[in-house]
Amino acid sequence: MSMIGDEMQSRWQRIRRAMNNTDMGGLLVFSDQACPEPIHFLANYTLVGEEAFCYLPPEEGPPVLFISAAWDYERAATASGLNDVRVMGRNFYREVADLMKKERGPLGIVGRKNLTRAQIGAVETALGQKTVSATRLLDDVATIKSPYELSFIRAAARMADAGFEKAVAIAREGMADYEIGAELNYAIRDRGATDNFQMLVIGKDNTGMLLPYGKKVERGDLLLFEITPAVGSVTYSAQVCKTAILGKAPSLIREKYAILKEALEASLQVIKPGVRMSEVTRIEDEVFGKAGYGDYCRPPYMQQRGHGFGLGAIKLTAEGVQEFEEGMSFVVHPNQFIPETGYLALGEQVIVTADGIERLTRTEADIYECGI
Repeated sequence: MSMIGDEMQSRWQRIRRAMNNTDMGGLLVFSDQACPEPIHFLANYTLVGEEAFCYLPPEEGPPVLFISAAWDYERAATASGLNDVRVMGRNFYREVADLMKKERGPLGIVGRKNLTRAQIGAVETALGQKTVSATRLLDDVATIKSPYELSFIRAAARMADAGFEKAVAIAREGMADYEIGAELNYAIRDRGATDNFQMLVIGKDNTGMLLPYGKKVERGDLLLFEITPAVGSVTYSAQVCKTAILGKAPSLIREKYAILKEALEASLQVIKPGVRMSEVTRIEDEVFGKAGYGDYCRPPYMQQRGHGFGLGAIKLTAEGVQEFEEGMSFVVHPNQFIPETGYLALGEQVIVTADGIERLTRTEADIYECGI
């Protein structure tokens, strides 16, 4: 069996083990353009049509993929490797009911809240029973990444570094933020990224991250980057948060940026399996508090100290009780508003290992000077 074949078999087994802890009689995964990640996880299918469903039986056998775009049939069958790919028709809900064994429990639906009442009613009428939400079940399964998945995240991290290096190499006075963003995006896409969410704010007294809107770079401006390439699915994203400056960095900015570096290094040291995620926030907030910026470690100045992407995304907040586990991957970013300098950005992608972390970001955690 191919590597992707082994990977998909492993995913279905993990999902079935989770289903066995419930009374679900089958799993129906729904995706649309607003949330295509579940279908990709279950069927290795990148959605391009309006919507798609995928049914996984509870005990054995591969899923059945239902697509809405008939013209995408050949690609869907090839990409998924599934023997049973169907174009959704007027008998779709009856087909789902026929696939499910009635003697088992209710059908679990991933993405149930994104379906209309009419859609839910139609599938429940065909089944002759109520359905339940299985969104959390799939999210929990996807939280721990396989070695195969982690290889995509590592590749995305290298793309993020390459994009940032390209941006600081070409940034010049008078360039618009979207011009820099376009060069950055090309560098990432040219390396194979299937998606790239990026934020870029330029100015001397920034209050947070923004999407490019036409601001032109002036001498002494800070350039704050959030660069997030994805490989295959948004679930396999990696992010770097970086600060650059057009010209020489004043000592004040370097002094304040050193606080972010201290917060990042201190929080990374604590990450390992069994440690509560809230520890990252506690440690970073403690560093900023000692520097006199404790009042700026809460909303509206600060929301969270890191997060994952797509399915199984986690959030590093002060209230989080979840513990780190080997195989998790996320960005840690002590991005911080400081009154004397404005907002500063710093963050890197990590993977939790058996006894600590693997740091994926290779560019230095420092202020980058460009246009010199």
